[in-house]
Amino acid sequence: MQFGGEGAGISDDESEPELSLPAVLSDVELSATELVDVITHCTSITSAASYRLLTAASLLHEERELDYQLRRTEHRDGQASSADELHRRAADAAAGIDPYAEYGPDGFDQATAELGAALMITAAEARDLIRTGDVLRYRLMLTGNTLACGRIDQRRFTIAMKRTDFVPDADMQTVDAHLAEAILARPPMSTTLFTALVDSIVAKHAPDAVRRRRERAGDDRKVIIAPDRFTPGQSRITGTLPVTDAAELNTQLDAMAAAVHHDDPRTTQQRRVDALIALAAHLDVLPCRCPHCAPAPVDLDDPQAETGLETDGLDAGPTSDAGYVPVPVPVPVPMFHIVVNLSTLLGRDDDPGFLDGHGLIDADTMRSLLADAQRSFVNADAGADAAAGSRYAPSRKLQTLVRCGELCCTFPGCNSPVWTADLDHTIPFDHESPQGGGPTSQRNLKPLCRFHHRIKTFGMWRDYQDEYLTAWFQSPTGHTFVGNAFNGRDLFGYLVPGRPPDHPARSKLAEQRATRTTAHRREIDAWNAANPPPF
Repeated sequence: MQFGGEGAGISDDESEPELSLPAVLSDVELSATELVDVITHCTSITSAASYRLLTAASLLHEERELDYQLRRTEHRDGQASSADELHRRAADAAAGIDPYAEYGPDGFDQATAELGAALMITAAEARDLIRTGDVLRYRLMLTGNTLACGRIDQRRFTIAMKRTDFVPDADMQTVDAHLAEAILARPPMSTTLFTALVDSIVAKHAPDAVRRRRERAGDDRKVIIAPDRFTPGQSRITGTLPVTDAAELNTQLDAMAAAVHHDDPRTTQQRRVDALIALAAHLDVLPCRCPHCAPAPVDLDDPQAETGLETDGLDAGPTSDAGYVPVPVPVPVPMFHIVVNLSTLLGRDDDPGFLDGHGLIDADTMRSLLADAQRSFVNADAGADAAAGSRYAPSRKLQTLVRCGELCCTFPGCNSPVWTADLDHTIPFDHESPQGGGPTSQRNLKPLCRFHHRIKTFGMWRDYQDEYLTAWFQSPTGHTFVGNAFNGRDLFGYLVPGRPPDHPARSKLAEQRATRTTAHRREIDAWNAANPPPF
């Protein structure tokens, strides 16, 4: 090694050892298993980054608010030293003039502008980040820590923030502690079940917040129709309305979409859109477009075609549309499903219920919805029929029991409503020898939406259920996921089944424990009999 110019400096004949850097594979060289690990790792890093971003947004707001207060203080010093100045300020206040307008935007507006410019987001989005950061630091501190360590993402933290918005500060510490504990004690779950988890904790520890939210729900309703920013020629409808009205509208659209004939060429989503348009046109039935109901298309090149103009049709022969009568379509009947404890229905308690596809609803709202509804009562013993286990199709009671126990599709992360899902046998049912395959029982059935049912059947996924009815899924890469980490059995204790049949080995150990317990109890009773009080 030589330093300096040519012929000068210090030289060293010893060669410098080469640094050996660890080989880093590019993503294109990783296996599917490694790519899944990368994805989950990136999700955790993103959550930690979101925590820091929200914290920084809140700190920026506080700093700008202090600057604003300082400007007001400096400007106010010496300004009100005369009576004329006091009279002027009083006159401005009486005229509705903001006395602080002369000091410029406050700290919140200043931070909003800076955050929006830095992230290239709208002012509304910047305000949401600042408010979320404030909740992160002062209301949901423990839950915020679960975001920092990657147990939840920013979307789920936002759900927790919104669902606890009406919790008073006096109860917030308790709600925050129980929510953080539940998050850390359970594997990740879908957003539907996470929302139900938050609502259940709020209903238990801050019931007044549920009442206040219900009273406010009607005031916050709105519908917005605006052009779609991403798809030319289309518009987007967004709205906020009470859950009861939303459930009624949703089931009405489903019923109208399902009432057409089976060979209607439209998809379910297309029929739902057309049903909404039909409701706006004061129609209670969606016109069917199957070949038997839709009129034949008009050929504009045919002079004899019906175009709505009066023509001399005396010599016209019969046409293919002559005598066209659409096939009648029955008036649809909307239907929705609610899971509720019988004790709540009878008024003995106010535990919340679960509205399929929407989430938890309070007891008063639930009772009003169920006033004229058809009811079906189930308990954990509905799945214990041994004879029914040898049949492929589960009974209606068993179907209801399984659906109530899961609340949505059991595939990890899926939010599909449970009453539109298939019931899948975890251990496949043997049609040739029913006794040799998986039984049709609560311990071997789980709801899967049609998409995930096909993925599980044909996509090389493996699944099983443990003795606590929890479904586990193993992906083709070998990763294992919990189905529903929070479900209906957590909300409705009566759905928890009894212990599974004992294995002979466990029965023997149980007998030994019972013998020891009985002997110990007899010794205590004998001692009490020999040593009566007073001692």
